[in-house]
Amino acid sequence: MPSSYSHRVFLLAEEGYRLMMCQSANAMWSRWSAMLVWIFLLLCCSANVVNTIIYQVTEEQPPNTLIGSLASDQGLPDTGHLYKLEVGAPYLRVDGKTGDIYTTETPIDRETLKDCRNLFEGDPCFLEFEVSITDLMKGTGPRLIEGRIEILDENDNTPQFSSPVLTLSIPENTHVGALFAIPVATDRDSGSNGIADYALTTGPEAANLFSLQVAQDSDEKLPQLIVLGNLDREQRDSYDLNIKVVDGGSPPRQSSALLRITITDANDNVPKFEKSHYEGELPENSPVGHSVLQVMRQVSQ
Repeated sequence: MPSSYSHRVFLLAEEGYRLMMCQSANAMWSRWSAMLVWIFLLLCCSANVVNTIIYQVTEEQPPNTLIGSLASDQGLPDTGHLYKLEVGAPYLRVDGKTGDIYTTETPIDRETLKDCRNLFEGDPCFLEFEVSITDLMKGTGPRLIEGRIEILDENDNTPQFSSPVLTLSIPENTHVGALFAIPVATDRDSGSNGIADYALTTGPEAANLFSLQVAQDSDEKLPQLIVLGNLDREQRDSYDLNIKVVDGGSPPRQSSALLRITITDANDNVPKFEKSHYEGELPENSPVGHSVLQVMRQVSQ
C-alpha cells in the first residue's frame, strides 16, 4: 500500500478521534451545567425555608391556648418582624408581632382531622402549618416556616354499643361450651384511651347458663357469650343480661346495653297421644264419613 495513502488514513482517524473526544466533553459539560443549575436553585429556595418545627398539644384545648412561640424558637427579636399564618386555619392563629401560635374557637378534634381518620394503632396525628416571616427592618422578602403539631389523644369519647338493646338467638339444643359473638362496641378514641374490656352481669336465673369471654383479634377486643348449661325453651324462652364496655382512659369511660337472649325451638320432643288407647261404638247402619271418635295429641310448649 502506498505510504501517502496510509498517511491520509492516519490523519482521518486522528481527526475522527478528536471529534469524538470533543463531543464527549461537550456532553459531559452539559450534564455538569444542568447539575449546577439544580444546585443553585436548591440553595436559593432553601434560603427562604426554615427547618420544620414540631410542637405538641392535647386535643380539645380551649381557645387561645398557647402552642408555641416562633420568635423565641427561631431566635428572633420580639420586634421588627411580621408573622402571617399561611396554612393551619381554622384551627390555629398566629400573633402578627410575636409569632405565638394559639388555638382558636374551632376545637382541634383528633378523631375528625382529615389526616388522622385512618391511622393505625400507635401512629401519631399531625396538624401541619406554615407561617411567613417578614423582616421589617431589612425590608427583605418573607421567609417561610413549615411546621407540624402533634395532636395528642384525649379520652373525650365514651365507648358505645350500636343499640341500647342487643339480641342473640340461641337454639335450645346448643352444646355446652358453644360461643356466640356479641355485637362489639365502638370508641372514637384510640390507643390506651380505646376499648379496654367488657363485663357481663346476669341474674340468678342465668348465672349458671351464660358467661363472657373476650377474645383478642389484632388490636380489637371481641366479646363472646359462652353457654355453660343446657337450655330448654319449654321451661324459659328468653333471658335479659347486661353487658358493659369500658375504655382504658384515666378516669375510664363506660356504657352498657341490655343483652336479650332468645331461645329458639328445636325438634326435641316426640309427639304423643293423650291416651294410650281409644274405644268407640259404631252402629252397623252408619253412613260413610260418620264420626266414630276423636283422638288428641299432646302439645309440648
